[in-house]
Amino acid sequence: MQSHKMELSEFESALASRSLTRRQVHQALAAVGVATITIPAVVKPAPAETTIEVFSWQVYSPSELYGAYIEAYGNAPSFQMYADEEEALVKVRAGYTPTLVQTASFMLGLYRDAGWLAPIDTSKLTNYGDIFPQLKMISGMSLDGAVYAVPAAWGYNSVLYRKDLAPEYIDNNSWEILWDPKFSGRLAQWDHMDTAVLAAALILGIEDPFHMSDDDLERVRQKLVEQRPLLRFYWASETDMEQAMAAGEIVAAMSWNSSYASLRRNGIDVGYMVPKEGTLAWVDVSILLKDGPGSEDEALAYIDAFISAESGKYLIENYGFGAPNAKAYDLIDAELLAEFGIEDPLRLLSLGKFYEEFDPTVREKAVTMFDEVKAGF
Repeated sequence: MQSHKMELSEFESALASRSLTRRQVHQALAAVGVATITIPAVVKPAPAETTIEVFSWQVYSPSELYGAYIEAYGNAPSFQMYADEEEALVKVRAGYTPTLVQTASFMLGLYRDAGWLAPIDTSKLTNYGDIFPQLKMISGMSLDGAVYAVPAAWGYNSVLYRKDLAPEYIDNNSWEILWDPKFSGRLAQWDHMDTAVLAAALILGIEDPFHMSDDDLERVRQKLVEQRPLLRFYWASETDMEQAMAAGEIVAAMSWNSSYASLRRNGIDVGYMVPKEGTLAWVDVSILLKDGPGSEDEALAYIDAFISAESGKYLIENYGFGAPNAKAYDLIDAELLAEFGIEDPLRLLSLGKFYEEFDPTVREKAVTMFDEVKAGF
């Protein structure tokens, strides 16, 4: 066989493309008088091809949230984004089957009852033991000894307000600011039935808003009817709400932790309440669907990367969300944790009223009622 003399440029190109075997590398080096060499970057096998699909919120797409997965598989998984949980559910019902869905914990029953959920082997998740136990015990996370959801992030929906424009509420955190006639025309409510109804229920002292009687629903209706003429708008776009608050167009709004973090970064004097009536705590989870693309190992690698302390650090610093991994808080400056109001996550978890799955009949009535209130009926 005729020998082939490899030029340096050709050798470098072959190394870069990983087309040489270990033996061929050493043969080439021997030709120039080098007996052996350690070249980890050359002999390392090419990353495995990523094949899973993740259906999630846009906010969870940054690569910093699953860095360990990228290290293992070479690139990010395929992502599909949705605007809200109902949209995601409709798409899955229509036949879309991703590998993983990241959704709110109160949606778990709908996925479970449809028979879509596959159990998650948490023994293969190296970071699972560092998750706050309170989050693992949220309704629907496990059933009959099997785990069907892993916490991805948590936080609380509450009132975002301009401290400079409503100083009387600094030491009097209350949902009532969203019903204060003093700020008529300068208030905003999230266009989201669950949160609007639950906020009204908290003010009214309804103990179990997820299983309300018709009388309770009527009380909530009247409270929301009372609020409607005071609102500047029901917001669907977080960006629109933030811009209105930054401009002083609105004084207070139902909001998320991420809006508080964003406005604070831009120098706006806002506060994020822990209302005396209670907070509305949420948990987003990762769930594994049956018959989704890719391997189980790859899906578990993504889940495990997402619940690492490093990913939790990114969630806190960039969105003001709570990280499920308790070790993440040790990586954050104490002043920043205090600024976001999560310096004592265990206290917040104990104070929050977690979103739960509504009784189906109550949900149907509440959705109709909220739509009627918005329409002015």
